[in-house]
Amino acid sequence: MTKWMGAALAAAMLMAGCAKVEGEKFVGHWVNVESQDDTMDIERNGDSFMVRNTTPRFFSRKPKTESYPAIYKDDVLQVSNDGETVNFAIDQANGHLRTGSDEYQRVPAK
Repeated sequence: MTKWMGAALAAAMLMAGCAKVEGEKFVGHWVNVESQDDTMDIERNGDSFMVRNTTPRFFSRKPKTESYPAIYKDDVLQVSNDGETVNFAIDQANGHLRTGSDEYQRVPAK
């Protein structure tokens, strides 16, 4: 009986560990491939994610950061903004993050 309980506990811990890594491939610092001034930082926010997008303002060119909540679902990151949801996906061919109209490349941590 103790053997089975140990095996069940190990399986439960393994499943719990796997659940925490879902969406982890999105976490990091990303830079737009067309504009180095457009960056995105994606981080965990409890069970969900927070996306912080920094872009230069139109006239002053000073950086402006906006934050958006996101959830991981069906292998995409669903980002909500003003009632609209945008799916972020990672292109398996090159590892770039695609947001629909924009493409970002991951910047390795230093």
